[in-house]
Amino acid sequence: MSNHINYGSIPPKWPFPVKYDEENRIETDVLVIGAGIAGSMAGLMAARRGVKVAVVDKAPIDISGSGGAGLDHYGGCISNPDCGFTPEEYMELLKNAKVKFRPPDHRAYIQMKGAWDNLLELEKLGLKFRDEEDEFVGAPFRDDKTKIMYAYDYKNKDTIKLRGGADIKAFMRAGLTKEKNATLYERVMITNLLTEDGRPGTRIVGATGINEETGEFYIFSAKCAILCTAGLSLQATSTWTFNSEMFANGYRADPRVTGEGFAMAWKAGAEFLPEEQFGQSINTGPFGWPWYGVGNPDNTWHGVNIVDDNGKEMPYRNSYGDELSTVLDRFMPSEGKSNVGVLHPVPFIDAKKIESGEYVLPLWADLSAFSDDERRSLWGLMVGNEGRTRTAIYDYFNKAGFNPDTDMLQCPVMTPYNFQNDFKDWYQGEAHICKAWKADTLKGVITDWNQMTSIEGLFAAGSESDQGGAAAGSSGGYSGNRAAEYAIKTPRGKISEEQVAAEKKRVYAPVKRMDDPKANVSWKELWMGLNRVMQQDCGEFRSPELCEHGIKWLDSIKKHEMQMTYARNPHELSRVLECESRVTTGEIYLNLCKANFRAAEQNIGKDKIMLNKFIDGELITTYKEAEWWLKPPCSSSYLENYTNCRALEKEEKQNG
Repeated sequence: MSNHINYGSIPPKWPFPVKYDEENRIETDVLVIGAGIAGSMAGLMAARRGVKVAVVDKAPIDISGSGGAGLDHYGGCISNPDCGFTPEEYMELLKNAKVKFRPPDHRAYIQMKGAWDNLLELEKLGLKFRDEEDEFVGAPFRDDKTKIMYAYDYKNKDTIKLRGGADIKAFMRAGLTKEKNATLYERVMITNLLTEDGRPGTRIVGATGINEETGEFYIFSAKCAILCTAGLSLQATSTWTFNSEMFANGYRADPRVTGEGFAMAWKAGAEFLPEEQFGQSINTGPFGWPWYGVGNPDNTWHGVNIVDDNGKEMPYRNSYGDELSTVLDRFMPSEGKSNVGVLHPVPFIDAKKIESGEYVLPLWADLSAFSDDERRSLWGLMVGNEGRTRTAIYDYFNKAGFNPDTDMLQCPVMTPYNFQNDFKDWYQGEAHICKAWKADTLKGVITDWNQMTSIEGLFAAGSESDQGGAAAGSSGGYSGNRAAEYAIKTPRGKISEEQVAAEKKRVYAPVKRMDDPKANVSWKELWMGLNRVMQQDCGEFRSPELCEHGIKWLDSIKKHEMQMTYARNPHELSRVLECESRVTTGEIYLNLCKANFRAAEQNIGKDKIMLNKFIDGELITTYKEAEWWLKPPCSSSYLENYTNCRALEKEEKQNG
């Protein structure tokens, strides 16, 4: 049967020894699940506290996670000494911001407060971000005293350009290998969390996993675990859509960010934050482009001139509607107005002028108006270090003869009114062109001031706790320290062998049924089945009845089509298991949607924060006060809470 599945294709001979059912038992103190930027830093900091640490990733750690593709600028570094405001001031400004890019809560503060220290740690590991060769002396974005180069806002200086960002993960992996207390497990996929007595809602005692090359089984005994699996994809290979080829090479999420961390936490009984968006289609589209490889004036290409096909320049405006007369104005805050929670200045492209023929498409990105410093910074310092640009854009374009001094880059042709959207990173594909084509928005698990979830012994960091992006390592390092402190004082829990046996049976089911002629559902078909459910029952229009219908539909898929999946090798087995996790994330969305309708019926006000967990087949909803992280038993001060949580860590450093 295996040679005739999938339209008669025969997979290549598997190059590794296959060891299904063979067990590896590992005992550790702290288990780090996922070793992207957050997970790698969590592993480093935990290991330095003297506890045994196991760092596990599905991929080679030197390229794993979204950061494995590269990084050109380090945003949210509010704690750097030259920033125009302190993290404490920023939190107050964020409350009244026009646009809230993230919730103004303790997780944002933790990440911002530690961002500068995290960057200095990365510098020690080998990451360069200063202009040590004095290549950009006198440039408006360079501080000549510290040699630090800033991006986007040259006055407030909250974002720092990175010189060696293309290799950031290689530096982090090298650092991990030098830590005597850290052991790396690469190409190992964690499949489930193990809980005390095998019951959801009880404390974490370990996890299970499989090797993606050999298929062998792993059982980790751990005093605690840190989820660092990056949440869900931010792009259109998501819970709603399956099409990686047409979307192009999106940098923002590793294609292997498939939601297993959320799925594991949900099955373990962790509380989840409420969901309001249920996917978004503004930063994604069915026809994307190689990222940063087409003309646009946003993100890494911020500030560049946009001209029409006749060379007519598009006027730049800030978020307050003021027209900007110079290139430097595009990198400065609005005079006398808040620059927190506002979009960067972008060209105003009048759709009516396109329709009338005054502006002639296509538009072009023209670097000629930039100074030599700005041009070399964009092309070479930023493009070249930003995710997936080193080879696919910078190297290929240069070899093809692209010269930023003289050449322009064509912008995608879109519906005229889409040029007026505030977000102008056009390489993501035309916004809202297909409402069903959504990227994920799941907010994930709730964490406290120690980065612990509602499950004892389960911590989270990075995008798993809405602390992703360049400074994800800040939350990772913080959670690694808190997890180590927990492990030092906590006895090891006993693993339930019944839970292990049940998970092992689930994991190997797709390979065990290879001789079953009814096993004819591939991992891709399982994923697309989930997509259809979500497009229908959790789309633009949602209702209580549709939520229930979607939950029943997914339950039917789990009982039928999911029992017909197959895997011909460990690679396909891993993909099937990822798609099973995706189905669980679909259930999370639908249950959170269901909880929203319940809250509306009960007239629950916006002054309450809704939390949901799923235990023994029941959706359990509870509520917390708004800003609970600043109310008893917590302090009313962000700084005091942060300092209290780091007190033991700082005491140990002072004592050597």
